[in-house]
Formats: sequence, C-alpha cells, structure tokens
Amino acid sequence: MLNRALSEPCTFALLQWPALVGLLALDQPGMLWLALRILLGLWLAAMLIASYTGGRGAGFGNAMLLQCGLVAAAWSMHPSAWAYAWLAAIPLLMLTAQRLRLRRTVLAA
Repeated sequence: MLNRALSEPCTFALLQWPALVGLLALDQPGMLWLALRILLGLWLAAMLIASYTGGRGAGFGNAMLLQCGLVAAAWSMHPSAWAYAWLAAIPLLMLTAQRLRLRRTVLAA
C-alpha cells in the first residue's frame, strides 16, 4: 500500500502530461487531427476525474489538476524564463500529492 501511495503521483503525471502537451501542440487543420485532439481531451478528462476517485481524496486530485495547469503554463511561456519557474514548481506539487496520498493511506489504516 505504501508503494502505491508513493508511485501514484508519478503514474498520473506520466498518463496526463503527454495527453496535455499533445492537446496543446496539435493545431493542424483536418478531421484526423480534430479526432486526435478530441481523443486526447477525453483521455485527459478521464485521468483528471480518476485522480479524484478511488479513495485518493480531493487534495490529491487538486494537486494533479494544478500540475496539469503548470505544465500548460510552461508550454505557453516556453521561450521565456517563466517556463522554468513553472517547471520548478511541479516537483513541489508532486511531493504535495505524495504527502496527501500518504496521509489518506495512514488515516484509512
């Protein structure tokens, strides 16, 4: 149970961030690209909803949602120094998500 609580933030990040960056990067016209963007958006929404369920608590889901927001902010401000500021805050949110998940695990036991 402890290993699961420690690895869940990283697992959710690996499942959410590629879909988010793909959603932001795909801007070509065409039905195939539109279908791919819709699929990536649905995948991202499903992963964000899943981060709130399964006994993880609202704090864990909020931390994962904020991480997606920081990745999107870093993507939009890429050539500037602000991108590095956003990326520097992401590990702090990963630690916060792990702490919240561990607290939830300890309280449930």
